[in-house]
Amino acid sequence: MTRDDCLQKLLWAVCIVLPLIIGLPDRAASETYFKFTAVEGMRHNMEGLRLLREAYAAIGVQFSVLYLTPNRSIQEVESGAADGELLRIRQVGDHFTEIVRVEIPVISLPIYAYTNDPQLAGLALDEMGRYRVGYVDGALFAQRMTAKLPDVTPVESPDMLFKMLELDRLDIVIAAENPGDTVMQTVGNGRIYKGSKQLRSVEFYHYLNRRHRALVPRIEWLLTELKEGRIQITHTMER
Repeated sequence: MTRDDCLQKLLWAVCIVLPLIIGLPDRAASETYFKFTAVEGMRHNMEGLRLLREAYAAIGVQFSVLYLTPNRSIQEVESGAADGELLRIRQVGDHFTEIVRVEIPVISLPIYAYTNDPQLAGLALDEMGRYRVGYVDGALFAQRMTAKLPDVTPVESPDMLFKMLELDRLDIVIAAENPGDTVMQTVGNGRIYKGSKQLRSVEFYHYLNRRHRALVPRIEWLLTELKEGRIQITHTMER
C-alpha cells in the first residue's frame, strides 16, 4: 500500500470517527431514543440485537423494538412512524422509497426445512413438490425459495406456522434456524424435526427511515469494527 493510499484510508476513518466524538448532527442531535420495528421471528435473535445496541450506544442512541408481522414492520418504517427496522434481507430495501439500507450485513442465518415426518427431514428444496409447504408471510427469502412449488401457504407468524405443522395442516415449513429451533421446542411436543441439511444462508441488514440517512456511514463503520472485534462498547441493555 502506497503512502497516498494510507493517508486516504486514514482521512476516511477520521471523517467517520470524528463525528462520533463530536456528537450527532441535524435532527438526530436532539434524539437519544429511537423506535425500531422487527418481524416477530427476530424476537429470539440476540446476536443481531446485541450488535445494533452496541453500535447505537457508541453514538449515544438507545432504542426500543416493536415486534410486528413482516408487512407491518417495514411499512411502519416507510411511513416514518418508526425510525428503522432491526433486521431484514437485502432485497426488501429495493421495494421502498423512504428507507435506506445499512450496507454492512448484521448477521447471516442458515435456512432449514422443518417437518412433522422424520422421513422428510432429508429432502432438498426441489424434492418438496409433492408436499404442503409453509412459511411466514412477508419472509421474502422463503417466498422466493418456494416460488416453483405447487402447494405453498404463507402464514401470519412463526408460532402459527409451526402450530399448523403440529396439527398436520402442513408437511414442511421453511424458516431461519433462529427462530425455527426455538419455536420447535415449544410447539409440537417433540414431534417436529429439523431438516438434516441447510437449504441456504441469508444475510440480514439493518434499515433506517430516510430522515436518518446521515447516520448510515457511522453505523456501517461501527458494525464492521464490532464484528471484527476491533472495538468493544460497554453499555446498559434496554429491556
